[in-house]
Amino acid sequence: MAHEYGKETLSLEFKSDLKRLPDDDLLDAVVALANSDGGTVYLGVEDDGTPTGIDKVHQDAVGLSAMIANRTVPPVSARAQIVGTEKTPVMQIDVPKSRSVVSTKSGKVLRRRMKVDGTPESVPMYPYEIATRLSDLGRLDFSAQPVPDATRDDFDPLERDRLRRIIGTYQSSDRNLLELTDEELEKSLQADVMELLHVDANQAYYQLSKLVKGGKLRVIGRGKGTRYTIGGFTGRK
Repeated sequence: MAHEYGKETLSLEFKSDLKRLPDDDLLDAVVALANSDGGTVYLGVEDDGTPTGIDKVHQDAVGLSAMIANRTVPPVSARAQIVGTEKTPVMQIDVPKSRSVVSTKSGKVLRRRMKVDGTPESVPMYPYEIATRLSDLGRLDFSAQPVPDATRDDFDPLERDRLRRIIGTYQSSDRNLLELTDEELEKSLQADVMELLHVDANQAYYQLSKLVKGGKLRVIGRGKGTRYTIGGFTGRK
C-alpha cells in the first residue's frame, strides 16, 4: 500500500530530492520545525504531496541523523527512516520540539508560520521573537532583564523598604545592613539587591548568606563582638 503524505502543514514539510537537495536547505527545514512545535520532514516528496524518491546520497538514515545533529546548535536529535516503496523510497525525518532556540551551525535561526494563502513556510526568527520564544519555554524571566539607562531615581522607594523588612525578618540575619543608607545598601549588595526584591523571605535570607560566602560581607570576630565590613562600612553587632 502506498504511503499517504497529505499536504504540508506547520508540522509537515515536503522536500524534493530530484536534484539532490542541498544539506543547508534540509537543515533550514529541520531548525524551523524544532523552533516551532516539532514535526516531520519528508525528503523525496514534491510540494503537492507526490513522492518522487530520494537521491542515493541521502539513503543513509543513520548518517542523515548524524549530519543534522552535528550541524545544529544545540544538536537536534532527529530520527530518520526510509518509508514509501522500494521503487520510490522517501526519507521520513521526525524532528522533536526544542526546549531552547535552535540554529544551524552557520547561525541561521528559523521558525514555521502560515502564509495568507493558508500554506506554511519557514522564515527567519528575529531577536524579539527569540526572547518571546525563550519566555514561552520558561527559559527567560523578563523581570530579571537589565533596564538600559536606568538610574537610582527609577528605583521604587517602597521596594527599598520591603528589602529592609526582609532583612529584619530573621533574628540571625545581618542587622548591620539596616544601618546603611539606601545608597550604601545598594552599593554593598550591588546586583544582588534586585534579585532579593523578587524572592520570598526564605529565599532572601539564603541570598544574604551567599553574600558572606561570596566575600561581599566580611565577618570579623564572633558572638557579641562580631563586626561586619560591608563595602567600606564597618558595623558592630
